[in-house]
Amino acid sequence: MGLQWLSGDHLPALFRSTAVVVPRTKRLRWGKFMSRLSKVCATALALVGSSVHAATITACGPNVCYEYDNAQTAVALTGLPTLVGDSMQFLPPAFIAQSTNGGIVTTTANFIFSRVYTVNALNEITTLSVSETFDYDIINGDQVRASLYMQAASLVLAGDFTNTNPVPSFIATGDSGGTQVANLAAALSPAAVFTGAANNMAVSIQNTLRAITSSSGEYAFIQKKFTLVTETLNPVPVPGAVWLLASALGLGAWLRRRAA
Repeated sequence: MGLQWLSGDHLPALFRSTAVVVPRTKRLRWGKFMSRLSKVCATALALVGSSVHAATITACGPNVCYEYDNAQTAVALTGLPTLVGDSMQFLPPAFIAQSTNGGIVTTTANFIFSRVYTVNALNEITTLSVSETFDYDIINGDQVRASLYMQAASLVLAGDFTNTNPVPSFIATGDSGGTQVANLAAALSPAAVFTGAANNMAVSIQNTLRAITSSSGEYAFIQKKFTLVTETLNPVPVPGAVWLLASALGLGAWLRRRAA
Protein backbone atom coordinates (compact mmCIF):
# COMPACT_ATOMS: atom_id res chain seq x y z
CA MET A 1 0.00 0.00 0.00
CA GLY A 2 1.46 3.37 -0.99
CA LEU A 3 1.81 6.44 1.20
CA GLN A 4 -1.08 8.89 1.20
CA TRP A 5 -0.82 12.58 2.10
CA LEU A 6 -3.48 13.77 4.47
CA SER A 7 -4.74 17.34 4.47
CA GLY A 8 -5.06 19.31 7.65
CA ASP A 9 -8.74 18.56 7.86
CA HIS A 10 -8.05 14.82 7.98
CA LEU A 11 -5.21 14.96 10.58
CA PRO A 12 -5.92 13.86 14.14
CA ALA A 13 -6.52 16.76 16.52
CA LEU A 14 -3.16 16.13 18.24
CA PHE A 15 -1.22 17.09 15.07
CA ARG A 16 -3.26 20.09 14.04
CA SER A 17 -1.69 23.52 14.63
CA THR A 18 -3.65 25.76 16.90
CA ALA A 19 -3.31 29.52 17.09
CA VAL A 20 -3.02 30.82 20.65
CA VAL A 21 -3.97 34.42 21.24
CA VAL A 22 -1.92 36.09 24.00
CA PRO A 23 -3.37 39.22 25.57
CA ARG A 24 -1.48 42.45 24.71
CA THR A 25 -0.55 43.17 28.34
CA LYS A 26 1.11 39.78 28.68
CA ARG A 27 3.01 40.30 25.41
CA LEU A 28 4.34 43.65 26.73
CA ARG A 29 5.42 42.07 30.02
CA TRP A 30 7.16 39.25 28.17
CA GLY A 31 8.93 41.73 25.90
CA LYS A 32 10.16 43.76 28.89
CA PHE A 33 11.36 40.58 30.59
CA MET A 34 13.31 39.46 27.51
CA SER A 35 14.80 42.95 27.10
CA ARG A 36 16.02 42.97 30.71
CA LEU A 37 17.32 39.41 30.37
CA SER A 38 19.34 40.33 27.26
CA LYS A 39 20.87 43.33 29.07
CA VAL A 40 21.84 41.16 32.06
CA CYS A 41 23.41 38.57 29.74
CA ALA A 42 25.34 41.26 27.84
CA THR A 43 26.70 42.71 31.09
CA ALA A 44 27.70 39.28 32.34
CA LEU A 45 29.49 38.49 29.09
CA ALA A 46 31.33 41.82 29.22
CA LEU A 47 32.48 41.15 32.77
CA VAL A 48 33.62 37.66 31.86
CA GLY A 49 35.46 38.97 28.83
CA SER A 50 37.27 41.66 30.81
CA SER A 51 38.24 39.19 33.54
CA VAL A 52 39.67 36.83 30.94
CA HIS A 53 41.95 39.53 29.52
CA ALA A 54 42.97 41.18 32.84
CA ALA A 55 46.03 39.62 34.42
CA THR A 56 49.01 40.29 36.65
CA ILE A 57 52.08 40.33 34.42
CA THR A 58 55.55 39.39 35.67
CA ALA A 59 58.53 40.45 33.57
CA CYS A 60 62.11 39.74 34.69
CA GLY A 61 65.40 41.09 33.44
CA PRO A 62 68.82 39.73 34.44
CA ASN A 63 68.65 41.42 37.85
CA VAL A 64 65.21 42.98 38.40
CA CYS A 65 61.61 41.74 38.11
CA TYR A 66 58.43 43.78 37.68
CA GLU A 67 54.80 42.87 38.37
CA TYR A 68 51.81 44.93 37.21
CA ASP A 69 48.12 44.69 36.31
CA ASN A 70 47.79 44.90 32.53
CA ALA A 71 44.21 46.21 32.82
CA GLN A 72 44.78 49.08 35.25
CA THR A 73 43.23 52.42 34.32
CA ALA A 74 46.52 54.13 33.45
CA VAL A 75 47.19 51.73 30.56
CA ALA A 76 44.68 53.63 28.38
CA LEU A 77 47.11 56.58 28.41
CA THR A 78 50.54 55.10 29.11
CA GLY A 79 50.23 51.89 27.11
CA LEU A 80 51.82 48.68 28.38
CA PRO A 81 55.53 48.71 29.22
CA THR A 82 58.20 46.69 27.44
CA LEU A 83 61.09 45.09 29.31
CA VAL A 84 64.50 46.11 27.95
CA GLY A 85 67.32 44.59 30.00
CA ASP A 86 66.50 45.56 33.59
CA SER A 87 64.48 48.62 32.53
CA MET A 88 60.83 49.21 31.61
CA GLN A 89 60.07 51.30 28.55
CA PHE A 90 56.75 53.01 27.77
CA LEU A 91 55.67 54.46 24.40
CA PRO A 92 52.36 56.17 25.26
CA PRO A 93 49.87 56.04 22.37
CA ALA A 94 47.63 58.97 23.32
CA PHE A 95 48.78 60.71 26.51
CA ILE A 96 47.74 64.24 25.51
CA ALA A 97 46.41 67.48 26.98
CA GLN A 98 45.09 69.99 24.43
CA SER A 99 43.23 73.29 24.87
CA THR A 100 41.83 75.63 22.24
CA ASN A 101 40.15 79.07 22.50
CA GLY A 102 40.08 79.21 26.28
CA GLY A 103 40.04 76.49 28.90
CA ILE A 104 42.16 74.24 31.11
CA VAL A 105 42.61 70.60 30.11
CA THR A 106 44.35 68.22 32.53
CA THR A 107 45.28 64.61 31.81
CA THR A 108 46.62 62.35 34.59
CA ALA A 109 47.73 58.72 34.75
CA ASN A 110 49.14 56.79 37.70
CA PHE A 111 50.86 53.56 36.62
CA ILE A 112 51.46 51.09 39.47
CA PHE A 113 54.02 48.31 39.62
CA SER A 114 52.59 46.11 42.38
CA ARG A 115 56.09 44.62 42.86
CA VAL A 116 59.59 45.60 41.81
CA TYR A 117 62.13 43.19 43.26
CA THR A 118 65.67 41.94 42.75
CA VAL A 119 66.31 38.51 41.26
CA ASN A 120 69.08 37.99 43.82
CA ALA A 121 67.75 38.81 47.29
CA LEU A 122 71.29 39.81 48.33
CA ASN A 123 71.03 42.85 46.03
CA GLU A 124 69.28 46.12 46.88
CA ILE A 125 67.82 48.81 44.65
CA THR A 126 69.95 51.85 45.37
CA THR A 127 68.43 54.15 42.73
CA LEU A 128 65.06 54.07 40.99
CA SER A 129 64.99 56.52 38.08
CA VAL A 130 62.36 57.70 35.61
CA SER A 131 63.16 59.81 32.55
CA GLU A 132 60.52 61.12 30.16
CA THR A 133 60.31 62.92 26.83
CA PHE A 134 57.35 64.95 25.56
CA ASP A 135 56.61 67.51 22.88
CA TYR A 136 54.44 70.62 23.04
CA ASP A 137 53.17 73.50 20.95
CA ILE A 138 51.72 76.86 22.03
CA ILE A 139 50.14 79.30 19.59
CA ASN A 140 49.32 82.91 20.57
CA GLY A 141 50.01 82.38 24.29
CA ASP A 142 49.20 80.77 27.33
CA GLN A 143 51.00 77.70 28.68
CA VAL A 144 51.56 73.96 29.07
CA ARG A 145 52.74 72.08 32.15
CA ALA A 146 53.96 68.60 33.08
CA SER A 147 54.76 66.97 36.42
CA LEU A 148 56.22 63.64 37.47
CA TYR A 149 55.56 62.11 40.88
CA MET A 150 57.09 58.82 42.09
CA GLN A 151 56.80 56.77 45.24
CA ALA A 152 58.14 53.45 46.49
CA ALA A 153 56.75 51.50 49.46
CA SER A 154 58.63 48.54 50.88
CA LEU A 155 57.02 45.10 50.84
CA VAL A 156 59.64 43.89 53.31
CA LEU A 157 59.17 46.29 56.24
CA ALA A 158 55.97 48.29 56.81
CA GLY A 159 56.65 52.00 57.09
CA ASP A 160 59.62 52.05 54.71
CA PHE A 161 58.56 54.63 52.13
CA THR A 162 60.08 57.25 49.87
CA ASN A 163 58.71 59.71 47.29
CA THR A 164 59.69 62.67 45.13
CA ASN A 165 59.44 65.84 47.18
CA PRO A 166 59.38 68.40 45.69
CA VAL A 167 57.66 67.02 42.59
CA PRO A 168 59.70 67.59 39.40
CA SER A 169 57.76 69.76 36.97
CA PHE A 170 58.00 71.56 33.64
CA ILE A 171 56.28 74.73 32.44
CA ALA A 172 56.39 76.61 29.13
CA THR A 173 54.56 79.89 28.47
CA GLY A 174 53.97 82.11 25.48
CA ASP A 175 54.14 81.24 21.79
CA SER A 176 56.50 78.27 21.37
CA GLY A 177 57.42 79.09 17.76
CA GLY A 178 56.47 75.60 16.62
CA THR A 179 56.64 72.14 18.18
CA GLN A 180 59.29 71.79 20.86
CA VAL A 181 60.72 68.77 22.71
CA ALA A 182 61.41 68.70 26.45
CA ASN A 183 62.42 66.20 29.15
CA LEU A 184 61.56 65.50 32.75
CA ALA A 185 63.31 63.20 35.22
CA ALA A 186 62.94 61.99 38.80
CA ALA A 187 64.81 59.57 41.05
CA LEU A 188 64.40 57.78 44.39
CA SER A 189 67.03 56.18 46.63
CA PRO A 190 65.30 53.28 48.43
CA ALA A 191 68.46 51.65 49.84
CA ALA A 192 69.49 54.90 51.54
CA VAL A 193 66.01 55.57 53.00
CA PHE A 194 64.58 52.16 53.91
CA THR A 195 65.37 50.63 57.27
CA GLY A 196 64.86 47.11 55.94
CA ALA A 197 66.30 45.61 52.78
CA ALA A 198 65.39 47.60 49.65
CA ASN A 199 64.92 44.56 47.42
CA ASN A 200 61.12 44.23 47.19
CA MET A 201 58.75 47.20 46.86
CA ALA A 202 55.63 48.63 45.22
CA VAL A 203 56.28 51.55 42.88
CA SER A 204 53.87 54.08 41.38
CA ILE A 205 54.60 56.68 38.70
CA GLN A 206 52.09 59.50 38.28
CA ASN A 207 52.20 61.85 35.29
CA THR A 208 50.10 64.98 34.88
CA LEU A 209 49.89 67.05 31.70
CA ARG A 210 48.06 70.39 31.51
CA ALA A 211 47.26 72.68 28.60
CA ILE A 212 45.90 76.18 29.30
CA THR A 213 44.42 78.80 26.98
CA SER A 214 42.54 81.92 28.06
CA SER A 215 41.03 83.47 24.94
CA SER A 216 39.90 82.86 21.36
CA GLY A 217 42.69 82.10 18.90
CA GLU A 218 44.96 80.47 21.48
CA TYR A 219 46.11 76.86 21.22
CA ALA A 220 48.16 74.75 23.64
CA PHE A 221 49.15 71.13 23.22
CA ILE A 222 51.44 68.75 25.14
CA GLN A 223 51.96 64.99 24.62
CA LYS A 224 54.09 62.46 26.46
CA LYS A 225 56.15 60.38 24.03
CA PHE A 226 58.53 58.18 26.02
CA THR A 227 59.16 56.95 29.57
CA LEU A 228 62.05 54.86 30.84
CA VAL A 229 62.19 53.27 34.30
CA THR A 230 65.64 52.08 35.42
CA GLU A 231 67.31 50.76 38.59
CA THR A 232 70.81 50.71 40.01
CA LEU A 233 71.69 47.73 42.22
CA ASN A 234 74.14 47.21 45.05
CA PRO A 235 74.93 44.12 47.16
CA VAL A 236 73.33 44.18 50.61
CA PRO A 237 76.08 45.04 53.13
CA VAL A 238 77.09 42.05 55.25
CA PRO A 239 77.23 42.88 59.00
CA GLY A 240 80.71 43.09 60.54
CA ALA A 241 79.96 40.25 62.97
CA VAL A 242 79.41 37.93 60.03
CA TRP A 243 82.81 38.85 58.60
CA LEU A 244 84.46 38.21 61.98
CA LEU A 245 82.78 34.83 62.27
CA ALA A 246 83.85 33.87 58.74
CA SER A 247 87.42 34.97 59.46
CA ALA A 248 87.51 32.94 62.68
CA LEU A 249 86.21 29.85 60.92
CA GLY A 250 88.77 30.26 58.17
CA LEU A 251 91.59 30.73 60.67
CA GLY A 252 90.49 27.63 62.62
CA ALA A 253 90.47 25.53 59.45
CA TRP A 254 93.98 26.77 58.52
CA LEU A 255 95.35 25.92 61.99
CA ARG A 256 93.88 22.42 61.82
CA ARG A 257 95.54 21.82 58.46
CA ARG A 258 98.88 23.02 59.88
CA ALA A 259 98.55 20.72 62.89
CA ALA A 260 97.81 17.73 60.65
